[in-house]
Amino acid sequence: MRKFLILFLLISFASLEAQAPDTSLSAQELLARLDREMDFGKGLVKGTYVLIRRNGTSETWKINRFFNGEDALLLFDRKGRGLETKLLTKDEGENVFFFNVLSAKLFRKTDDEKYESFMGTGFFYVDLSGYSYQANYNPLVNGDLEIGGETYYRVSLKPILPYFYKKLVLLVGKKDLKPYRVDFHDRDGILFKTLNLKYGPVKIKDTTGRVEEVQKASRLEMLDLNTGSITVWEIQEVDKTVNPDASLFNVDNLSR
Repeated sequence: MRKFLILFLLISFASLEAQAPDTSLSAQELLARLDREMDFGKGLVKGTYVLIRRNGTSETWKINRFFNGEDALLLFDRKGRGLETKLLTKDEGENVFFFNVLSAKLFRKTDDEKYESFMGTGFFYVDLSGYSYQANYNPLVNGDLEIGGETYYRVSLKPILPYFYKKLVLLVGKKDLKPYRVDFHDRDGILFKTLNLKYGPVKIKDTTGRVEEVQKASRLEMLDLNTGSITVWEIQEVDKTVNPDASLFNVDNLSR
């Protein structure tokens, strides 16, 4: 009997050890889906960037994002004013540079400065940097959440290096395993903005020139609870035939 009990305990411990990584992998997989939806690969991404204020006024920019795998250059062009802003992120968001075309001033954003509002919108510099959520957060599945009859996995994300975000909460649909919402909590743990991911067709031209429509997170809506504003980044098409030259991501070329 004693031998049987010991054998049973050993099997139970072995089973627990085998199951432990599955929970971690499940959380990592759910987080990986967020990274995949936010990543459109190398090339040129075209879209619009709209700030809608609480009082109803709005500003609209045409946005072009060039990406080579590690570095990204975002160009913001406003109708009637032309190119206004350049945002350069290097080494997967490790280094961030902001160039104001109108004033011809260059700013480097480091550490806490990355968590400043970009052009008064709900997106912070870090949100637009293209950094990997998997590489910067430790995920933990915290059960399910039901909203409007739909059930979601609730994934708590703790930053590996805390600056301003104390915690993020990711909601992933249980039916389709798509990420639908990210809640951002400040350093005091207070919810202060929410990112909603809306899905739709995006025209993607591959490296051979073939064009197809792919269902992706094509509309990113950031609700800023402090200001009441909504910032919408809508992605319309992706051109992978564009192979950005390395000089495009040179900091010294931002002023040109």
